[in-house]
Formats: sequence, structure tokens, C-alpha cells
Amino acid sequence: MSFLDRTKEFFGLGPMDIDNDDAYYAEERRYEANGSAAYAPRAVEYERPQETFVPTIVALSLTGYKNAAEIGEPFREGHAVVFELTDADKANAKRLIDFAAGLCYALRGQMVKLTEGMDTERLVFALTPQGSHFSVIALEREAGLR
Repeated sequence: MSFLDRTKEFFGLGPMDIDNDDAYYAEERRYEANGSAAYAPRAVEYERPQETFVPTIVALSLTGYKNAAEIGEPFREGHAVVFELTDADKANAKRLIDFAAGLCYALRGQMVKLTEGMDTERLVFALTPQGSHFSVIALEREAGLR
């Protein structure tokens, strides 16, 4: 045996001559009330079925940029968000629209304007997450436009 082989063997890096008895490892020991040992098969772990997520539509009325988290939280969770900016001043409305557009871009969602024109009496937008299939009619109904 060479010096290199002896060194490998000393550090445990050499070939192993252990016979694995698979039958021995397949069962766990369990102890019965009288102290004798008996072998029982290992318990099989079952996976829990995944709960199915059902996205909903969350309707909001925002007045300022400080309420931006109210849009972001449900949208990140996978819900559609319908938000109205009628009561917000023009500068805050633009900031919230930019925030919502960035949120849609980052999470690959879509943004839909539910009202016509910027100077109408109501300004309502909807954000739909990727993979959700909400119709525009359902979004308008949730916003109170239909």
C-alpha cells in the first residue's frame, strides 16, 4: 500500500468496504410494553393537497399617495384591484397611476382604465394579476359602473 493510499485511508477518504443491509434500514425498531423490541415498517409521509387559490376583486377608493399600499398588498397576493381616484387631487392621482403601472409591470399584470377620459366625473382603474381571467364587465360591476 502506497503512502498516498494509507493517507486517504487514515482520513476516511479511501474505498469503503461496508455492505449495506437494506432490509435492516427499511424498518424502525419499536418497543412494546413488555420491553421486547419489535420491528415495524416506516410510516409513509403523505403530502397535503394544495389549497386552490381563488382570486377575488378588491374595490378601493383612494385619496392620496399614502394609500398606495392598499393597492399593492392585495395585488401581490394575486387578487384583482379596482381603485377609484375621483376624490384624489390631480397630482396624487398621477402618482398613484404611475405606482399602479409600475406594480403591473413588475408582477406582469394588466392595468385597465374603466372610465373614459381624464376629466370625467369618475376616474377608475383596474389591475388584474397574471393568469387571472376577470372580464371587464365584472371589474366595472365591482366598481359600481354597471
